[in-house]
Amino acid sequence: MNDMVDTRMAGTGLAKRVRDGFLQDRRELGPAQADDKWFAPLMDRWNGLLSRDEGGFSHEERVTLAVLMTECLSMRDALILASLREMGGGELHMLYAQPHSMESAAVVMRELSRAFKDADYQPDTRRGERATALLESVTADAPDGYEAQPMASCAYLLWMADRSTAAAVRALKALALDDDCSLASLVLAASEHGIRPAWTERRRH
Repeated sequence: MNDMVDTRMAGTGLAKRVRDGFLQDRRELGPAQADDKWFAPLMDRWNGLLSRDEGGFSHEERVTLAVLMTECLSMRDALILASLREMGGGELHMLYAQPHSMESAAVVMRELSRAFKDADYQPDTRRGERATALLESVTADAPDGYEAQPMASCAYLLWMADRSTAAAVRALKALALDDDCSLASLVLAASEHGIRPAWTERRRH
């Protein structure tokens, strides 16, 4: 228990340094260049970890991811979408570096729509399971104020895996930490109303 407290206390100081450095770079370099500097290496590492069944992030990487996912929801979305299927680097870069572009918005809306409406869409189960485990580790190391978004991301992936009870539990925890977390609200509403991912329709027939 003391080790966990010490880790979280250390993570709080690290999170402040990451947030301050990231926001300063965004002011001085511009959002696009700062996002590439801070997030591109982690996005590449995320994809690499999802392609194999071993390894993980360091404590510093986990805290940095928690901060970036909270400060920039487009980075959170890129991590989630890369967990459901293998995506090209250019497409992922567009998602987090140009979140307000028509092309980026179209990709996010398409993937969200497929999750709810396209019975032929089959997420990559192995990638999803691996990503869920990685997000659990990010949540465990996230200091106060940075836990909700990685937890809500985990909830969404669990819902996509048709594990609605586990998804609802994490969504509730995320909302307890941040009652404005819209992703957690979406997952909780779907779970409470018995809405399952569209791909499960094939399994039921």
